[in-house]
Amino acid sequence: PTWAIHFSSVFEFLFAMDLIWKFAETTNNPKWKGLTWGMLPLHASGICACTYHFFYNPSSLQFLVELQAFLTLLGNTTVAIAAYRIAISNGWTLKELNPFPKSEVSPEGIAIDEAAVMPYTVVASKESELVLAAKLTALTIGSSYVLKYGELAFDLPLTENAVAAGAIVLGIPAATAAFYYNRGKKEGGESGFSLPSFGKDGEGLSMADVKKFGVSGTVAYILTELAFWAVAFPVASTALYQTTGHWPDVMNDTGDRGA
Repeated sequence: PTWAIHFSSVFEFLFAMDLIWKFAETTNNPKWKGLTWGMLPLHASGICACTYHFFYNPSSLQFLVELQAFLTLLGNTTVAIAAYRIAISNGWTLKELNPFPKSEVSPEGIAIDEAAVMPYTVVASKESELVLAAKLTALTIGSSYVLKYGELAFDLPLTENAVAAGAIVLGIPAATAAFYYNRGKKEGGESGFSLPSFGKDGEGLSMADVKKFGVSGTVAYILTELAFWAVAFPVASTALYQTTGHWPDVMNDTGDRGA
């Protein structure tokens, strides 16, 4: 039952990311795809928790707890940014935070009222809610059973292996990101993501692009870099400790700096 709860949370989140991506196509608003990308750090946060439990919550892998907290903060931030982009694309402005309603006869008030009553485009779902519920149940029960009894055949959950834990935490969200990146390329248009490149002839995101997007682009870039180092440094440090028996001393030991 415990693993069923963990897996259901992970799969529900993946289902939600997929539905939001499809909603972007239905509404012809690609900014919704940015919300799927914004949910990725929260997905990684859930993987952190499951990985920690997979290794039976050892103190040597405590960094996974801190990493989960950071990814939750990062995910809440990226989701907020994505929601803001969606609101702006729909004509929302900061003036609408005013708790006092606009006059019904003012041009701005009329425009707000007209935008509020615009109907959504309705498209018949390819799968019923019953089918989605059946898929979620099957995935949850099947995965929980395989993990609970399958792990008995391996020593990995009892090894407190930081490298393996880091590979799980990085690997699964990376596979999810690769899936949506390739999906966006196949569908064309705005996928909400591009790979960074800083060469003169490189393609993708450059520092000029970051500056072009102003404060939001700079904040997004800084958060991405922080997320990378928040994962990479603890994993590398723990791997060095497991190998050499001491934590890295980058100030005094050139060998540790090289590692």
